[in-house]
Amino acid sequence: MLKVLAATDFSCDGRAVVDFAADLVRRSGGKMYLLHAVEPCMIDAAGCISHERGATDEESANGDGIRHHATLLEISNHRAHCAAEKISKRWDIPVYGKAEEADDVVECIFRFCERHNIQLLVIGNRHHSLLSSILLGSTAARLVRAARIPVTVVPCAFQQG
Repeated sequence: MLKVLAATDFSCDGRAVVDFAADLVRRSGGKMYLLHAVEPCMIDAAGCISHERGATDEESANGDGIRHHATLLEISNHRAHCAAEKISKRWDIPVYGKAEEADDVVECIFRFCERHNIQLLVIGNRHHSLLSSILLGSTAARLVRAARIPVTVVPCAFQQG
């Protein structure tokens, strides 16, 4: 059974990745995995701006970051599970959804692939400015260069035919 990982950030561009992977899994009779790698800077930012139910700004500012950290990961994980259920129903395939904290998105994805014996990684490719590509690099390019399994790169504007 083919195991395919669709790495996504749940953006509109990510839909092409999910649809491509789901169609491939449906045709092959495999299983799809959905992973959202949440970077600590996003968790930190969310911890600074998110509020516990009923907490005042002062209480939130003085609260421990661990509470916010866990909350954002829980929300992201819940979102991944819900997305997996919707994809599973829409495409009639088994889908496992997960969100994980990622100090390094590339390493997080590769560790996930190893743990789940993923055979194919499907990722999206956004069009960044030349300056941001030079300064930051492309996650897609880093994944392709360091891959130990086949990688399919789906253009952000790709639509299933």
